[in-house]
Amino acid sequence: MSLLLQASRSRGIVANKLPTAYLIRKYQTKPTTPALGNEGIPPPLKGVRILDLTRVLAGPTATMLLGDLGADVVKVEEVIRGDDTRTWHPPAAPLAPTAPAASAHQPPESAYFLSSNRNKRSITVNFKDPDGLEILHRLIKRSDVLVENFIAGKLAEMGLGWEDCRKINPGLIYASITGYGQTGPYRQAAGYDVIIEGEAGLMHITGEPDRPPCKVGVAATDIATGLYAHGAIMAALISRQQTGKGVWIDCNLFETQLAGLANIASNYLISGQEATRHGTAHPSVVPYQVFPCRDGFLMIGAGNNKQFKILAERALDRPQLASDPRFATNDARVANRTELVEAIEAALMQHDRQYWLERFTGLGVPFGPINNIKQTFEHPQAIARQVTVEVDHPRAGKIKLVGPAVSYNGQKMPVRRPPPWHSEHTMEVGVIDIIDMDTFQQILDLDDDDHEFSRGMAWAYFSQVEQTFTEMDAALKAKDLTELHSLGHFLKGSSAALGVSKVQASCENIQHYGNLRDEEAFKDLTPAEALSLISARLTQVKVEYSVAEKWLKKWYADHPDPVQEP
Repeated sequence: MSLLLQASRSRGIVANKLPTAYLIRKYQTKPTTPALGNEGIPPPLKGVRILDLTRVLAGPTATMLLGDLGADVVKVEEVIRGDDTRTWHPPAAPLAPTAPAASAHQPPESAYFLSSNRNKRSITVNFKDPDGLEILHRLIKRSDVLVENFIAGKLAEMGLGWEDCRKINPGLIYASITGYGQTGPYRQAAGYDVIIEGEAGLMHITGEPDRPPCKVGVAATDIATGLYAHGAIMAALISRQQTGKGVWIDCNLFETQLAGLANIASNYLISGQEATRHGTAHPSVVPYQVFPCRDGFLMIGAGNNKQFKILAERALDRPQLASDPRFATNDARVANRTELVEAIEAALMQHDRQYWLERFTGLGVPFGPINNIKQTFEHPQAIARQVTVEVDHPRAGKIKLVGPAVSYNGQKMPVRRPPPWHSEHTMEVGVIDIIDMDTFQQILDLDDDDHEFSRGMAWAYFSQVEQTFTEMDAALKAKDLTELHSLGHFLKGSSAALGVSKVQASCENIQHYGNLRDEEAFKDLTPAEALSLISARLTQVKVEYSVAEKWLKKWYADHPDPVQEP
């Protein structure tokens, strides 16, 4: 902002055309962000650029967690349909009347997609088109991390494999998320959560003992894989700090699920013991399962003899259970599981759930209600911990999302961006070298409920540039290097203030050429050499400005001011 003010003051010829009131209007009224102190931490991944080529759940979960920590996540989607989960509705968020016109042809935002794509930008690129491939190469060159979940070897066929990308960017962290890993006989098999649940043992141990195997209620293997990938990427970033080298991460659903078998896997490896299904019960601890009561269900876990005695005598008012030799020890209770479970069920069926919740409270026996989803979000602890966040979505209006699960010094990381609509940021990322989005966002942050301030600044800039180009053409014709130097300096400053970074860089070159200096080549210039370079650079900067102007005008067309109530 100060650059624009300085440039305006140094160029009296056009300074009077610039609405400098725009530049100071908010500084006197808009509070600055307070220092964090002991509240929260600065975003640890701020400045880290993530190129997200994933879809569905495992990969998007990993990149969302990185975005939560401040990383700039650019989600690259298929041109027509986008991420598969965009079409997984109902349910979907209702469309707001203020939805951008550019998204009018799209279906509503599915709840599934919204769940795992906060803090990201969305662009669409055709990998098979040479121009699309070139865009990806440019993004790879500037990225710190690439995350993909294609079948092993698929991206290599397109020239986007690990070996291809490390040539473009030797420091790149390349995270591959697949069904079965990059090696082995199943390396090219697609990975689906429910298939891996069955194939890697989870479904075998899930469900009632006299019923068929059952899947978990959510895609737990996908989510766990996303968590593993997130941790691996964090480790790779630390490794790169130490070695300066990129890393290829091989993360897959199959091994994630095997690792997730935990003690069940250890039971087999140590003793050869095959696992069975126990429903909600524990194979080695009784009672430790869900029990019915008159109007619902409770989870009760008495993990030792002391807890069982309290359960029998003080909670259930059945002291005879505690003194019965069949139930005196955990081994005995496991051996007589059926009889004990029937006795506990009979006692619990005498009263409703709320009665038992109040009776169990404070006794020291682990217990809890089986809540539906409504009851879960109405849970006093969920309310106290503020587990949901409300965000403004450009197509859906205000929506609620589950927020980040971790606090730092008492504060959670903010949701900086709502989940993007399909291709929302294609123009933005497509001109990544033309517009500095951080600077442009700072300008937008000065707006009130409308875009009067930032729009006025942009349109003043458009007029200013056209005038400056006219003056540059005249100075070039007159071979006036002093004037070209001054004009280059002026347009560099005003372009920087709005974030038009490519024009800014080119005008800086013109400024130096006007001083008979080529800073990129580290050499002095003759007047003839300087004029030749300025002529070529001026042609280039006009093209760069045209792209920036087109993008800025489209952005404001896609983000109209809200309709004012009469």
